[in-house]
Amino acid sequence: MPTFQQPVQDGQILLIATVRVDSSERSYGALFDTGAQRTMVSPKVVEEAGLEAISYTSIVPVSGKPIQTPKYRINLGIPITQGSARLLVATELEVARLPYRPNNFDILLGMDFLTIFHFTMYDGLFILSN
Repeated sequence: MPTFQQPVQDGQILLIATVRVDSSERSYGALFDTGAQRTMVSPKVVEEAGLEAISYTSIVPVSGKPIQTPKYRINLGIPITQGSARLLVATELEVARLPYRPNNFDILLGMDFLTIFHFTMYDGLFILSN
């Protein structure tokens, strides 16, 4: 079973995720967020990956006031290195655009993506496997 692990830093789990659209693959910083139901991408990802909206969805940010934001279909993955092999554990899903540009990540990994993995936090480590 491929496994990924890294230290939890400042109470946050930050990792690298890949976005594949057609034959293009780009890597972005991602924040693991078990409190988010939906995976979301920053305006930077939308622009750089050339994403085209498939529809709109309503999200409820921390302010509590629902807003409409575009929705996109992407292939999203986590690169896992096992020995000398690089595996990409990925799935296709619909993501929404974040209404702002975060400072330290461009993808917010929500439970729609995270449920395909088994994850554990133990002794200051974040451990992800599928």
